[in-house]
Parts: sequence; C-alpha cells; structure tokens
Amino acid sequence: MSSASTDTHTANAAQDVGPKRRLHPATELVILACSLLLVFGIPSPIVPAIILAGSLVTVMVSPIVRLRTWAMTVGLLCLPTLVVLIIVQGLFYPGTEVHVLWQAGPTRLSVEGLSIAVQIWLRVSSLIGLCVLFGLGTDSARLFDGLRRLRLPPAVAYVCASASGLIPLIGARTRYIIEARQARGWATDSWRVRIRLLPGIVVGLVTAILLTVDQRHEVLEVSGLDSSASTVDLQDHTDGTGQRLLRILTPLVTFGLVVASVIGVLPLPGAAQLIGGA
Repeated sequence: MSSASTDTHTANAAQDVGPKRRLHPATELVILACSLLLVFGIPSPIVPAIILAGSLVTVMVSPIVRLRTWAMTVGLLCLPTLVVLIIVQGLFYPGTEVHVLWQAGPTRLSVEGLSIAVQIWLRVSSLIGLCVLFGLGTDSARLFDGLRRLRLPPAVAYVCASASGLIPLIGARTRYIIEARQARGWATDSWRVRIRLLPGIVVGLVTAILLTVDQRHEVLEVSGLDSSASTVDLQDHTDGTGQRLLRILTPLVTFGLVVASVIGVLPLPGAAQLIGGA
C-alpha cells in the first residue's frame, strides 16, 4: 500500500513538473530580438531563410510547441501574403529595364519583381514564424520573468505580460459574441452576415479589453508590484553562466554582422542574384 502510494505521488509529481525547457525566457527574448534585427538589418534572403529554417527545427525538437499548430498558423498567415506579393510585385513590376522570365499580355514575370516579392515574403514569413514560435511557447508568467531578468521595470513587465494574455481573451470573446448572435437567430455561418456584425463585435472586443486592462491595473496598484524593488520569478527557470554569456554575446555578434553587411565586408547574394537575373 505504501509502495503504491509512493509510485502514484511520483507520477503526479512528474506530471506537474512537465517538460523541461532548455532556455530561460530572458534568453529567448534576446534571441528573438536579435533574430528580428538580422532579418531586417541584412538585405539578403539567405538570412530570413536560415532563421525560418531554424524556427522550424526548434519547433520540431520543442517539447512545448506542436509542429502542426505552428505550421498551420504560419501557413494561414504567410500563404495569402505570398500570393499577393507574386501578383503585385512579380507580375506587375513597374520597372522598365527588367529581365523578363515570362510574359502574357500586360502581365510579365520579371526577375526584379520576383526578387522583391521573395525578399519581402521571406522577411514576413521569418517574422511570423519567430513570433508564432515565441507566442505558442511562452505564457504570461514566463514573459514576465524574462522581462524582469532583463531589468525592465515591474510595471512595464506586468503590462507586456498582461498584453500577451489578451490574445486568447480576444479569441474567446469573439466566439462568445458570435454564439450570442447565433442564439438570437443570426445566420453567423455566412460571411456576409459576419461582415454586418463586425462593427458590433469590434465594439464588444474593445470594451472587454479596456475593462480587463483597467482591472489588471488595479491589481497592479493593490499588490504594490510597481513599488517593489525585489525580483521574484513566478516560475522556476534554468539559468546559469552559459545563458548569461549568451545574452551578452548574441547582441554583440548580431550588431557585428549588421555592421559588416552595411560596410560590405559580409557580401551575401541578393534575391535577384539567386534567381539568376541581374
């Protein structure tokens, strides 16, 4: 009896601990910021492609983020952008001196237009991939702990963490409003009806968000978090000398790569060169 109860307690404890994370949330924030700086600081499609591939590999080995959820979210956000960019930039590029790959009437697929479309899409896709990875793998408590470790004021860290928690609230509130309209006889399955209901949904969302923010601000004042000088983690995180060095060296290396690209020491090929045009 005693052995069975001990085994049950051990199993429950293992479930409570859950999967261990490898990085501190502060380290994740630094890597996220440096990756975004590389994406927009170095004008080569190789950089966002590498970062997007790195995000995919991270999702595949992550014990927290599901590959299917990440891929569906990124796909739903990135595929429409790709179609629009190919139509606007690839087929209707306004330049005169261009290298035409294919032409039919007023539409023409040029190297210059396609290179711009690829460059913009890769940047947007890497940005979305990183943000979705961070958003799916980080809750409000982890974000608060990471921002506090980066020495942000408690009030600022609390507001940022609370703002991230508003995303599921917006989704839940939207579903509640649609279900309420459907219970009143509205055919909410039709997109035309949803467009008609959109102003009321937006007003309801704004009202709910303002009330939630005001309530959280009152909690912040009552708890005295703004006046507290002590830093107390809300969760238990693994940290050490290696991660502290990583948080210092990563911005330095990122800044060095951007400077090297600007002055021409880091000659990475552009999208037009990779496609095979100019």
